[in-house]
Amino acid sequence: MLSIVYLMLFLSGGAVIARLLLPRLKPVLRVYLGLSLGVLLLMWLPVLWAYAVRFSYAAHWLALGTLALLVGAAWLWRDRRSPAPFDEAEKRTLRLLLICVVPLTVLSGYLQYTHSIRLAADGTYHVGQSTYGDLSLHLAVCTSIVNASFPLENSLMLGATMAYPYLSDSIATSMLMLGMPLNTAMAFTGTMMMALVYAGYGLLAMQLCRRRGAAALAFFLLFLNGGLGFFYTLDATVNGYEVTSMWDNLANVMQGYYQTPTNQPDPHNLRWVNIICDMLVPQRGILGGWTLLMPALNLLVPPLCRREKHGARELILLGLFAGGLPLAHTHSYLALALFSAGACAYCVSTAPRGSRREAFRPWLLYGTVAAALSLPQLIAFTFVQATGSDHFLSVWFNWANNRGNRGLVDNYLWFYLKNVGAPYVLILLALCRRKPKDAPAVPDDLRQIRLIACGAFLIYAVAEVFKFQPNEYDNNKLFYVWFLLCLPMAADYAMEAFRRLGGLPGRRVIAGLFLVCCFTSSTLTVARECVSDYQAYGAADIETAEFVLENTPEHSIFLTGNQHLNPVSSLAGRTILCSSDLYLYYHGFNTTERQAEIAAFYANPAANLDLLREYQVEYIYVSPYERANAQYALNEAALEALFPVIYESAGGQNRIFEVPEAYRQ
Repeated sequence: MLSIVYLMLFLSGGAVIARLLLPRLKPVLRVYLGLSLGVLLLMWLPVLWAYAVRFSYAAHWLALGTLALLVGAAWLWRDRRSPAPFDEAEKRTLRLLLICVVPLTVLSGYLQYTHSIRLAADGTYHVGQSTYGDLSLHLAVCTSIVNASFPLENSLMLGATMAYPYLSDSIATSMLMLGMPLNTAMAFTGTMMMALVYAGYGLLAMQLCRRRGAAALAFFLLFLNGGLGFFYTLDATVNGYEVTSMWDNLANVMQGYYQTPTNQPDPHNLRWVNIICDMLVPQRGILGGWTLLMPALNLLVPPLCRREKHGARELILLGLFAGGLPLAHTHSYLALALFSAGACAYCVSTAPRGSRREAFRPWLLYGTVAAALSLPQLIAFTFVQATGSDHFLSVWFNWANNRGNRGLVDNYLWFYLKNVGAPYVLILLALCRRKPKDAPAVPDDLRQIRLIACGAFLIYAVAEVFKFQPNEYDNNKLFYVWFLLCLPMAADYAMEAFRRLGGLPGRRVIAGLFLVCCFTSSTLTVARECVSDYQAYGAADIETAEFVLENTPEHSIFLTGNQHLNPVSSLAGRTILCSSDLYLYYHGFNTTERQAEIAAFYANPAANLDLLREYQVEYIYVSPYERANAQYALNEAALEALFPVIYESAGGQNRIFEVPEAYRQ
């Protein structure tokens, strides 16, 4: 209950600040921005205070006091104009927003519940297909932040600073510390952020689309995205007398592991994964990033398209959202920076001569605030991680269609057509619009397309030429921002085409086929995700984690194997020497030497006691993973001879040895 009250205080504080500073904004948009601001402050204020007093209860109460001071400052700097009315137009906006947002929020709440270590009837923790790999990383970050000192250490790689964007996990830590169970904290905060993402994009689409129907179409094209991969599912195959029917393929989609028509890198080169199932639910980094990106885009883009001047309050708030992004999601920060650069260039270059300096001034204020807040994060964390590894930034043309940088798998256009589907064609067609010959100036709708395209296609070009992480797949986090910015123009084009077919008897059939092409792949993907169910942690693992939480010091150091499903690091939040390369390699760590040291110790503990002193190891963990992994050649009898056993689960499945202090001196 305390966690809910704490959260509501921040959401209310953000809403009050938005009301005081931006009263002339339309009410629905203003409330949304206020709630998003509350989440931003909840992410950042406890973290900032943690540099002084750890991520402790004191940090949370100091953060609450800081929120009160910010509300007071907003009251002193308030805009004294009367607020915009909640009129009929706003009621229609709210109705359409609820129609779009509520169903997807319900779906997301269900997926968060089933995918965030759901406690099954047999006492085990279950997850879904998409979270089987990623969730334990976020659990480890969340649980290790409790009472941690800052700068935050990486609990999955002893001695490394946490450079991975962690704010979407620290917000769950706050809920955990204030009384929520771990699985509830993850699912609750995840659902809340997904609802804000949906609301933010719905409002952005309504402001950028010329028709409400187009706004709804753009909304669902983004979150229920999926290309033409369903054709592979519907396609039967024959190999001699062995026939694989469409029904066999459908069964494989619903029962197989990553066999959906939006995510089959092999054999069909399908990489345009569904945003809900494969991004927002499992990857809390992009979820937290989009929670801050959507309000930033709502503050930035629509006024530019309407040729309205940004006020100082709007620009400072925009800079605050942008500046808070790097430790929430670095790709989202980069995408916003690239879009801003492209849109700025368009606005300044198209301004009348003599007024270009005036056109640049708002960008200068916005950029100064964003840079002042973001550069310390980039310098202290992001750049250190990227420059400390030799496999981050590289030239890499055509994203995931270029396997190993050895050449294109599919023809360039066919790769995007089959992955992105009909929206890709609509975006290209919308870009081909020209100014009517008899028009004295560029129409507003065409100007909007050009302005957005200048920023969005700068993102596209950079993501198409450079690879920013070891896994080329991760560039999709840039491409999706390009996609969401271009969808309003694509949806408008589709609605205009449908209107022009008014006299054609079969236009509804054409529209139906269009919707089938757009949503069949995503429908199959969402259906598969809803029924996916995998055990992540057994009852013995949960019991082990509870023992560790209750009987070992916080942030104590454990020697374990490098399994990604590790109850010591993920459920109990303890620091381990080295986790799975699934989590470390793609974040820039070379684990070869550390893994060799661990393997040597497990094989011959007596000959490798120096490792305990070097890393100040306090406990040694042995489970079926360490026993079964040939890499370790585990000598359990030697461990028993050297170290006392302080914990053993039923049947001896999991064991914990305590390292006497003499071995660490």
